[in-house]
Amino acid sequence: MKSSFYCITLFIFFACNNQKSTNDSNVLPSLEISLDTVEIDPGEELLFLNSNLSLSALSEDKKYLYNINSKEYTIEQINLNTLAFEKKYRLEKEGPNEVGHSIHAFSLINKDKLFISTFYNDGVFNWQGEKLESFGIKEIGISLGQLKEGDRPYKTVSIASDGSKFASLIHNFEDKKRSFILIEPANNTIKELPIPAIEKANKFDVALVEERTVAIVGPQRYLNIEQGKAILGTEASSELYVLDKNADSLRHITFNSRLIPNEKSGTYPREVSSKNQFLTYALKIREDISYKAPVWDDKKQVYYRFSYQYIFDENALPKENQLFPRPIGATVYLSVLDKDFNLVAEGAVPQLDRTPSFHFVKDGKLWLFENIEDEMGFVRLDINW
Repeated sequence: MKSSFYCITLFIFFACNNQKSTNDSNVLPSLEISLDTVEIDPGEELLFLNSNLSLSALSEDKKYLYNINSKEYTIEQINLNTLAFEKKYRLEKEGPNEVGHSIHAFSLINKDKLFISTFYNDGVFNWQGEKLESFGIKEIGISLGQLKEGDRPYKTVSIASDGSKFASLIHNFEDKKRSFILIEPANNTIKELPIPAIEKANKFDVALVEERTVAIVGPQRYLNIEQGKAILGTEASSELYVLDKNADSLRHITFNSRLIPNEKSGTYPREVSSKNQFLTYALKIREDISYKAPVWDDKKQVYYRFSYQYIFDENALPKENQLFPRPIGATVYLSVLDKDFNLVAEGAVPQLDRTPSFHFVKDGKLWLFENIEDEMGFVRLDINW
């Protein structure tokens, strides 16, 4: 294992000049971006990168990154100030303090508690791995007559500082519907909020069905916490829903980009039985515009939001056990939004040639996870306009 301190700097300065400089008030400013790359010192540890940090969370002050190792059932603590691994916290897969199988959501509740959601159960734990609370969102919903048997939590986040209230995006694989609910487990209450803009993304879901459903392609849905707000959206559209602190209703946010489409286009069947048909539709959907979730920059008081379009080799064929070929790259864009989600700047980011994976903002820079020869690294963007 490597034991030295890493800070690889690849300083690049470039301007994303997607609009000409004029006096037109409708023209947004160009982006100016400087870029460097840093690598985390793992010490003697082999850090878990298999899921591209998709099961990770940040401390409120952004000093620490906590990454779940779903193979070992541990949580890796990374100090982002010193760029070094510090320690691991252990979880129980089974037993009285069991987390459960198939972890699909992880977040922090203040400094003292963790929220971990699995396929069947949701639980609140302390850092010693002791289970403080356990509940099943599906079971609560069914008992209240507000969820059906086929409904399952797709993503759940804590929205109260004391861990008393949660928000969950529900997916029904049978009728293909999604819903958004607020849950207070201690009071055994659920409130459903309408999300028609999220439902619109269903028209870009295509299933390959032979004797059974083999695969589904379509836009991702996301539910994240930024600046204390729950933000709900899909890759299919620039539209967002925002749940403010202590609110019990959603704000619907729309955008009008001057640079890229505001949503995916086209008409697709819900199911196909031919692999060739599935490949054709999958490539069209993935080559169309896709939107990532916004992330908050506390220093500059703005949100950054990536969008992208995959690029495929038109002559490439899927490899064995693949339904469609891997993309050869991507065209990446970045939008800057003010605290009220108004668009203030946007541009292409030509130095990024693939879709951004896990990313966040720390100390006024946008950090993007980068696997550097099986070591944890980050590309950091300093953005001005």
